[in-house]
Amino acid sequence: MSLRTLVASFDDDALVALANKGLLRRAIKAVEQAKLVHFRDDDAKVLVDGHHVLIPASGPQSATCNCPAPGMCSHILTAMLVLRNVTDAEPSAPIAPHSAAPSLDEASPKVGAIDWMVALDAQTLRKFAGADYPGATNLAATAIILDRAATAQINFTSPEASVTFVSEQPLKDALYKGPGSRKRLVITAAALAVRDREGVARDALQDTVAQEQSAALTDATLSDISAAIEAAIAQVFLGSPTLAQERLLDLAISAKVQSAPRLTSQLLTLSSQAGWADTGDIRFEGGRFLAALAQTYALVIGLRQRPLDPDLLGIARRIYEPVPDMDLWSLGAKGWTTPNGARGLTLYLLNPDTGGYHAATVARAAGMDATFTPSRAYAGPIWGATSFAEFTGKEITLDAPHLANDGQLSTSTKTIAKIHGPLSSKEMREATSVYNDWEKLLADLRSRVGTGLSRAATPLPSLIAPISIDEAQFDDIAQLYRWQARDRSGNVLSLSAHSRDVDHLKSLHTQFPGAVALLVISSITADELRHDPVTLLRPMGEGISATNLDFQPAPDGKLIVRVKRGLQRGFRKLQGGVGSSPQAGFASQVLAKLAEQCRHHQPDTLAALAKTAEARQLLLLADSLEKLITDPDPSSILAAAYLSHNLILSDSLNCAAV
Repeated sequence: MSLRTLVASFDDDALVALANKGLLRRAIKAVEQAKLVHFRDDDAKVLVDGHHVLIPASGPQSATCNCPAPGMCSHILTAMLVLRNVTDAEPSAPIAPHSAAPSLDEASPKVGAIDWMVALDAQTLRKFAGADYPGATNLAATAIILDRAATAQINFTSPEASVTFVSEQPLKDALYKGPGSRKRLVITAAALAVRDREGVARDALQDTVAQEQSAALTDATLSDISAAIEAAIAQVFLGSPTLAQERLLDLAISAKVQSAPRLTSQLLTLSSQAGWADTGDIRFEGGRFLAALAQTYALVIGLRQRPLDPDLLGIARRIYEPVPDMDLWSLGAKGWTTPNGARGLTLYLLNPDTGGYHAATVARAAGMDATFTPSRAYAGPIWGATSFAEFTGKEITLDAPHLANDGQLSTSTKTIAKIHGPLSSKEMREATSVYNDWEKLLADLRSRVGTGLSRAATPLPSLIAPISIDEAQFDDIAQLYRWQARDRSGNVLSLSAHSRDVDHLKSLHTQFPGAVALLVISSITADELRHDPVTLLRPMGEGISATNLDFQPAPDGKLIVRVKRGLQRGFRKLQGGVGSSPQAGFASQVLAKLAEQCRHHQPDTLAALAKTAEARQLLLLADSLEKLITDPDPSSILAAAYLSHNLILSDSLNCAAV
């Protein structure tokens, strides 16, 4: 590829990947004053602010500048902009102000970056990856692909890294940001992710890796993970977090762990947190890290005892048995992804006679069927209907249903659904399973949430009918939008959503009073009980009009409610947060103090905490803290952290926000 074509491949997105947005803005300002010295097939030279920039045929990654700045500087970016705008290689040609990349008929590459990756020879990819190839095949499932005009950007959350492919450039020249020790692994995973999405079949070696993933966890693997978690305490808190980050990531992407997606996800999260500790990221909190370590450590112990438990493994697969026909309310569907790359869509249904909820899930494991997405599944068939959307807000009867022990329904084609029409507005308003009292809601959640490790396994659906919902506020700490939903007693339930989902929820606060109910799913996260809106159920004549908020925006509410809520004010920043009970506050204090103990043993502090725990009748925690005074080994620290964290979770299930 000629240097001219290579330069044309670098659009603004690629230049940002090469450096950052700030440097690009500075580079754009210097374009008009820059001077082109020469532009040949093998190199180009540009004078920028008195500095000489030489760009070789291999591209800007190998460019040199005689300014004192180390690495990539704004002068190199300016030189690329100058070259990109030149249509004549003669030095006398005028230099245009900053503009977009040349059109395709001028100098741009013949194929885009995606097509270039698709056409890449599999043997070339394996040769580049070397020993990192098996891990890359697993890490690829966690990729987030962003298509650009001339490039492709692939992001990863663990490790926190990004890869930008420029058309016709070799893999070694991919634009990479992330841990230096993981460059080859991440670039290979990014290439595999693109090829998977585009339907490129994996070769025999990749099939062998996939077969290895299906093997069950062994005691030896679980012992390795336990040892890594114990070692991570000293590594992170005493100055070597990189070691923990690398080891936890290696375990997460190893083929032996892929049969347990829940464990994979938690290991990836721990690796990310260790990375934050290494870089001094503000997101790192010692207490939360210890709590996450303890949860994963407990999961490993649980998997030793119940290696085939689907909740502990984190798999959707169940054993189904035939049951009599079922009359159900179909309430709505929620798409989801996991940190390890699994994706799925879950349809939530209610049996109005028993008040029990059922779920039906279609999903793909990490690395399987890269073309599958929740939105495509939502538009796809189920139980003889043309799509999931056809069921939302309808009364249905399932013929020949198959049910698992935990209430999950099979999506087998053997089951056929008969749709009777929209749900009745009157019946839903009178249903005891629709809550307008948050104390009763939380009592119901406590009865369904389970205990121990099963408590955080799957989200729980509920129907709520708030008296009102306040406008969305942004929580800076949690990085979530929150809506305060009020019940008839004035108690507050915090609804939440990520910023990526908020576009469909902008008019949520205008729906009550007026709407019949809102389907929410409740899930336990690191230290809170979250309630995410799923389906808005509004009256339509005597029936219900249902809006699945994952896939459709909420319609405007009643005019009087919109005026009252001040629709035009937009989102506001959250001021303060919801308080916690004294027990939860004490548990959070213990976690913070345990993090300090990991850095420097303080027997007097532990004794004081143990005494306070005993006074609060937290006897298990008190015994655990007393043991740490004389025996501060990692397993004892993790036991105390686990008990403290579970106190916080229990508190979230025992009181509504006020």
